[in-house]
Amino acid sequence: MTVPQQILHLLRWEIRAEWQNRYALGSILLYVIATTVLVYFAVREFSAMTYNALYWVVLFFGATVAGSRSFLREGGRRHYYYYTLAAPEALLVSKFLYNTLVIFVISLLAWGLMNFFARTNFVSETGYFLIAVLLGSFGLSAILTFVAALAARAGGSSTLMAILSFPLVVPLLYLLVNAGGHAVGLTSGQEEQYLLLGVAIDLLALAVGLVLFPFVWRD
Repeated sequence: MTVPQQILHLLRWEIRAEWQNRYALGSILLYVIATTVLVYFAVREFSAMTYNALYWVVLFFGATVAGSRSFLREGGRRHYYYYTLAAPEALLVSKFLYNTLVIFVISLLAWGLMNFFARTNFVSETGYFLIAVLLGSFGLSAILTFVAALAARAGGSSTLMAILSFPLVVPLLYLLVNAGGHAVGLTSGQEEQYLLLGVAIDLLALAVGLVLFPFVWRD
């Protein structure tokens, strides 16, 4: 099979495997719900600033939990078997696409829950906010998927993943918080630059992963 065919086949397998073990995906969604409820108990009265900040906090930790599971099934020596079946790039892209989908679902769930508990929707620029969320899902997936691969090859330590991912996601989170600030009416100006820089970071993270992952997977 060609690499695109391998990507589609692996993506379908990833979705089917997750659907057969729905408790794992359900635990991630439950984590997001519990985190949002805890945020509501702590804040009670939301403002546009707290709404924007807490939304990205919830999304980041939900994405981290989702991304950390990327290579659990390829632990031990099973990766040798996968290495004979598909190109490393196809495996990485399939997991990246699946994580992007999961993180985007998490972002929509967190948005709906935040609106429910805040009793209002602070987002005035809905289209802009959705684009920022999509770019955030793309970038977080690209970074966390590759870092999860590194952590898996180093023994699967979640502590190592947290250490490696934090400095990489800080620039992206900075842009997302600023983009979200514009969407809720806190700031004006430079909104296009936030999105363009977000696109640049997303593409850079994906490109670095595609270049380095074959060497990590072959090791």
